[in-house]
Amino acid sequence: MESEALFCFQQTTRGTGTRRFKVYRTTAFQPVSRLASRFEKYLRRNRFPEAVHVPHWLEREGPLTSGTLATVGEQFRQFTTYHLLAVTNRDLHPFLAVPVAVDVVPALSKAVTVRIYDVADCTDGLPTADADPIATVDEDSYDAPLTGAVGEGGPMASLHVRILRAATRLAAGHDSGVAVGDPDVPTAVVPDGDHVARIDLRDTTPLRRLSNHGVFVNYGHEAVPGEELDDRRRRVLRETAASRYRYARHLWAIRNRTTRQTFADDPESYREEVEATRAQFFADVIESFGAAVAPFSSGVYGGAIREDTATRADTFALNGRLEIDAETIGATLDAADADYDPEYDHTAG
Repeated sequence: MESEALFCFQQTTRGTGTRRFKVYRTTAFQPVSRLASRFEKYLRRNRFPEAVHVPHWLEREGPLTSGTLATVGEQFRQFTTYHLLAVTNRDLHPFLAVPVAVDVVPALSKAVTVRIYDVADCTDGLPTADADPIATVDEDSYDAPLTGAVGEGGPMASLHVRILRAATRLAAGHDSGVAVGDPDVPTAVVPDGDHVARIDLRDTTPLRRLSNHGVFVNYGHEAVPGEELDDRRRRVLRETAASRYRYARHLWAIRNRTTRQTFADDPESYREEVEATRAQFFADVIESFGAAVAPFSSGVYGGAIREDTATRADTFALNGRLEIDAETIGATLDAADADYDPEYDHTAG
């Protein structure tokens, strides 16, 4: 279901109360603030007692599939799409996908070469033939300790999610790439403010090792005075990216034996530290965004959220306050059931 964004239109069945959605793919994505304004007018001018129909002005392909949001969340491919937007008969709920994979440096170092250019050296978003990159990030750049472009505060700290997204889509064949550099090397470009990042895909294998589970953050959940939806989306992306990369640097230091394992209790393997670090990242997301984290998030992460808040899996808002202790988050996830849904929990109450 790779695309610029996935739109889920509610298809309520009378008498059951089940929220089912038809999913459409878009390949051109407008600013979220503009979309929200257009949908507000569209939903106000039309009545949808059951199926919410796709407006004619939304470029789309599909429906790709249909089901509850929990089903869609499980099918969602992390690192390929940012946006999942749920459209009900009353509102638009914008979600940002946040992959829980934290061991991302091996994929970045082995899978791609990244060249960062000044936007002034680009034409139509592509680096000119004689443009020199202001930074080049290849496998050698990740020699421990991580410094410069790959170190703390470097461009890779915020850019890595977008780079992995572009590389994953190239690897899956959903993007044919752009005509820059070696024609035999799949290449994509990612704009980043005053800069443009060129991504050359070298190896697809490391990308397949990334976890495909993630959480969804509803950045339209709580209004912040004076902050546009697009600004809030960028804030969620920036904050979660910085948190993930901090843990990624920790795991890379362990791989290079320059620090010890700290998150896992008496770890017997590196994999245990990865799982414990992933749990800490999940706890960071919960602490930062709380009730904005979606109950249909995938894997044990969604199961833990639904059990903690007694929220059904087919909705987009939590029933209660999310209180997960960072100190015990590992045990919480170990005990969580990815398929947990309080609607079918006959032991509750």
